[in-house]
Amino acid sequence: MKKWSLIILSLLVVIALSACSGNGGNSSKSQGGTKDKGKITFAFWGAQSEADAIKQAIDNFESNYPDIQVESQWIQKDYLTKLQTMIAGGTTPDVMLISGGDLPGFANAFQELKLDESLFSSPSLVDSMSVDGKTYAAPFIIKPKVMAINVDLFEKNNIPLPSKTEPMTVEQFNDIAKKLTSGEGATKIFGSEPLWLGNWIYAFGGQFYSDDLSKSALDSPEVIAAAEYIVSSKQAGIVPNDSEKQGQSMMNWYLGGRIGMFTDFGPWYLPQMADVQKFKWDIVPFPGNGGSKEVNGLALSKDSKNAEAAETFINHLTQNEEVQKIIGGNKNAYGVPVISSATSAFETVSPDKNLKAFVLAAEKQHTQEAQKGTNEINNEMKAIDDTTPIGIGNKDVKEVFPQVAEKINKILQQN
Repeated sequence: MKKWSLIILSLLVVIALSACSGNGGNSSKSQGGTKDKGKITFAFWGAQSEADAIKQAIDNFESNYPDIQVESQWIQKDYLTKLQTMIAGGTTPDVMLISGGDLPGFANAFQELKLDESLFSSPSLVDSMSVDGKTYAAPFIIKPKVMAINVDLFEKNNIPLPSKTEPMTVEQFNDIAKKLTSGEGATKIFGSEPLWLGNWIYAFGGQFYSDDLSKSALDSPEVIAAAEYIVSSKQAGIVPNDSEKQGQSMMNWYLGGRIGMFTDFGPWYLPQMADVQKFKWDIVPFPGNGGSKEVNGLALSKDSKNAEAAETFINHLTQNEEVQKIIGGNKNAYGVPVISSATSAFETVSPDKNLKAFVLAAEKQHTQEAQKGTNEINNEMKAIDDTTPIGIGNKDVKEVFPQVAEKINKILQQN
């Protein structure tokens, strides 16, 4: 009996050792298993600061997964067009950066992903990466909109600084913009840069589509009210008109002291603002809870030759705290991290600025609305700039917006 007991004990030891050996031993270097090897390609867009942050994230991944080599494909111009060309030509990257707004038009080229919503700071992030109930990309970074203010101009005009946490009303914004506007000609100071419909629709409580995305909401009272306000802001002279703004960078005007409130301020401006010393500035919430948050995700090509390694790469960049702090927590930060544990790092990038406004916007702002017929819809939307005072036309927005909505509805019915 003792002999058989010793034999059984020896077998159990061998089995245990084999199991440990098969598990890889060094978890930090073998997290993905034996299939996670070889080369993958990763396509992304962005300015130099964004590319620098992404490359740091790639370096982190390769240090954790030395058996996987990542080839960067940084596309600096015409990203979507070039992506379409690569997909059509059979040279699709294994992993692609994609925004929630562009996702429906590319979903057919991506593999469906199974994601745990609880891993991210909000379930809405995974929803923004989904089409028809299927998830085609993993949330990677959030780009909300806030408003930058010229503190010097506020103080010069004896205007109390806005709340850092509560958005001002549209009426308050309009009143402040009038008080900030002064002068004329080449030295005129404007209350704001020209207002963008895509932000202000939400400030008036509207949206581009119905909740189920089946119909255009451009003919709704809220959207019409937003459009009329944009027109009135131009007529009142509190924002530059078309001839004044032509060929000019509104951000340069803001940095030069000619814009009091810059309403279209995204986190990608933060690296540029880090060296600003000419005037005091800060950021506050977008008026009326306006603006919309762009969520960018990482998608896996359905034609990937190394899907296991590509999926490991996606999971690491979207769920690893250290990587998320690289993307949204250093001087190259260009968005809010998608996992809660990394958010605090983003807020300390510029400790003397109210970066909490971005975090609040990432939580509360409306997610970009997207449709499959994006290009066709955008073509119809051009009529707004071409025919109404929002752009260069003179037709009443009450007449044009319902017409555009009707044409968009026909596109939605076809899709």
